[in-house]
Amino acid sequence: MNDIKANIIRIIAEYMDKEEAEISTTETFSNMGLDSLDVMELVMQMQEELDIKIELTQDVTNIDSLVEFIGAQKLAG
Repeated sequence: MNDIKANIIRIIAEYMDKEEAEISTTETFSNMGLDSLDVMELVMQMQEELDIKIELTQDVTNIDSLVEFIGAQKLAG
């Protein structure tokens, strides 16, 4: 799971043109300055780079919840 989290942080940092250390895993995507279109673009990139399928729900609001969600999907699927 740590490798998934590290990859998600890297992808978001690159997208936002920030250093990985500047990315909080608990801050909501909206508080990071990401709107729903940004999140959808990031999800598509994550699906491609991580070779996973991500069906987001409203419960996924930050990186930590996204990592948990992906972990649950991998276990279920």
